[in-house]
Amino acid sequence: MSKQSVSILLADSDLSDIDIIKSNLSAYDDINFNFDTARSDTDTLDKVEGKKFDLVLMNQDPPGINGIKMLKEISERKLGMPVIMIVAVGEEKLGVEAMDKGAYDYLTREEIKNQSLNRAVYRAIQRKKLENDIKESLVKLEKLAIRDGLTGLYNQFHLREVIKNEFKKAKRHLQPMSCMMLDLDHFKSVNDNHGHQFGDYVLAQSAGILRSIVRDTDFVARYGGEEFFVILPSTNLKGSFILAERIRVAFANNVFKKDNISELVTVSIGISSTTDNNVLNDEDLIANADKSLYRAKWRGRNNVCTFEEAEVEEAITIREEFQKMEDFYSRLRNINENIKENCIESTHDILREIEKGWDYINEHSIRVSRYTEKLTRELLMAGEDINIVKRAALLHDIGMIGINSDILRKRDKLTTIEYNAIKRHSNIGVKIMEKTKLFEKELPIILYHHERFDGSGYPHRLKGDTIPYGARILAVAEAYDVMMSNTDYKKAVSPENAIAELKECAGTQFDPHIVDTFVKIVDKEH
Repeated sequence: MSKQSVSILLADSDLSDIDIIKSNLSAYDDINFNFDTARSDTDTLDKVEGKKFDLVLMNQDPPGINGIKMLKEISERKLGMPVIMIVAVGEEKLGVEAMDKGAYDYLTREEIKNQSLNRAVYRAIQRKKLENDIKESLVKLEKLAIRDGLTGLYNQFHLREVIKNEFKKAKRHLQPMSCMMLDLDHFKSVNDNHGHQFGDYVLAQSAGILRSIVRDTDFVARYGGEEFFVILPSTNLKGSFILAERIRVAFANNVFKKDNISELVTVSIGISSTTDNNVLNDEDLIANADKSLYRAKWRGRNNVCTFEEAEVEEAITIREEFQKMEDFYSRLRNINENIKENCIESTHDILREIEKGWDYINEHSIRVSRYTEKLTRELLMAGEDINIVKRAALLHDIGMIGINSDILRKRDKLTTIEYNAIKRHSNIGVKIMEKTKLFEKELPIILYHHERFDGSGYPHRLKGDTIPYGARILAVAEAYDVMMSNTDYKKAVSPENAIAELKECAGTQFDPHIVDTFVKIVDKEH
């Protein structure tokens, strides 16, 4: 078994002390002591500065300087050498002070002659060894804290610290900076087909490929899973793209082989740069690289994509998708319109079959619908809103099917009970049509077209602007057609008289603005 080698500096001008120390320590069987001596303060400092000693045995008063000051000098130079102070008998307080200043231990001149020396030296050596082991462990822990255990690359936590610092440098020195995010294509299938052990092998080898291609000044990290990240200081977009292509080709031409397994694994790469139009901080660089990587994989993998390319392609894709959605919606809307028209026609047909003599009401609804169309266009309503009011006009009297036929055909004046029965038709119409699930926007117009502007109408006595706009339009159009139509129980009035009646009731029964607009339409036609 080889002996442990320990080098000791004896900083003492007393040759007898030196001889005693050498003699006592030579008795160790498992330690080989190598001694050097220093006879003055300058000699001591020169030697501790120039050579790494395992231990310094120093006299309390070396020639030229006080021992405590010498100890302080060695400590300030951070040489990491343990010191044992040798003091005269009766000067133990000086030894305690030396320990307060950083000495490992102290011995009296009497103690260097016996086993106390051996014990003190052994303790100092063991303590120094323990300190070295702790330092080594801390270095390993620090390395583990910033390194990925599998690939040996830096981990994501450390990556974020580095990219933050590098971004600040790039901005401060007005230098370009680029980043790459890489993802191994279809890596899940590698694990599924060959097991995680081979997958780990691929990850470790991939790290090696990256290290062999990037520059010493570049920074490579494992971002997570099968993703890697490369920081490229002082690199513009063109340079980063060239490097990314080299990496992509290297993976495409490489076959991962282990035991009887061979597998080709390509890589997709997204690039970001400080020249990207939205980069304000280091987090933007990471986000842009991630977005570019997603686009590279969207292209079909084994591909390199910059953020600029991703932005342009995404804009084109969005426009194409929007156009397709618009086309689809337009066609669907046309189908929906046709369905509604067919439903209204079928509704009128059914009513004719159920209620004889219903032609009058159907014709009335068609005329009212035409009036509402003219009125809504004059009021500059949107196309869809115009269609809603027109459909509501065609359906506004559907609820009459729920009213007793005798009441509907009665020529004499209606009683209060009969009139109240008639007033139910708007509610009945809504209940019938809501079952179709097609006329959600038309239903409020149907329900409230007999409300009055002054709040005295039915069914809920709504007032002014609380009455739906379409219902106020329908009320004017319907009233005009009723006055202009001949029936079994009344004769039509002239257009002049009908208009006069509308004007008379503007502000009470009808919305004044809508009446004014309708009057202009009639004046143009007559």
